[in-house]
Amino acid sequence: MTNSCKEDKAADPLTVSDELFYQQLGYTMIKCYTDIYNQNLAGKPTGTQNITSSGPMGGTVIISGSDSYDKTHNITTTDLNYTLTNVTQTYSSTSTSGNTTCSTQVILTGDATYKGSFSDTYTSLNHQSQNLRVTGSVTWAGVTRTIDQTGQVTINRSTTTSVNLFGHNVSW
Repeated sequence: MTNSCKEDKAADPLTVSDELFYQQLGYTMIKCYTDIYNQNLAGKPTGTQNITSSGPMGGTVIISGSDSYDKTHNITTTDLNYTLTNVTQTYSSTSTSGNTTCSTQVILTGDATYKGSFSDTYTSLNHQSQNLRVTGSVTWAGVTRTIDQTGQVTINRSTTTSVNLFGHNVSW
């Protein structure tokens, strides 16, 4: 999973474009969900899960549901729910030209799914929430754009990633 800020030469340098804003928020949320899984479940016994833990950079997460591992095909399958309370995640990247930095911070509160399958070479995961609160910001080229919104969020990850945050669609 790699992502990098890309500069939009046509965009007004005094704003953070919708595409960059929602892409960075989506990527940071994916990083948060993946960090929660890796910190609490990776390499541990599979089966029914009911774990209360700290978020990657703060807050509390309750993980419930189940996961399994197919040794023959080296595939992990998850059917998990994350109940997030003020779970914090940050992410920074440098533009492809190397001269502009994006910094993103999100705080998530609500329920989100972590469903699908993955391996070292394969990903088919879905994250959904009907009522997720996302607060945070994206800073690019010294300009900060903030969010404080609650609503529907859908993230689909496979060979491409598709993110719908509160009706705003981005993909990469």
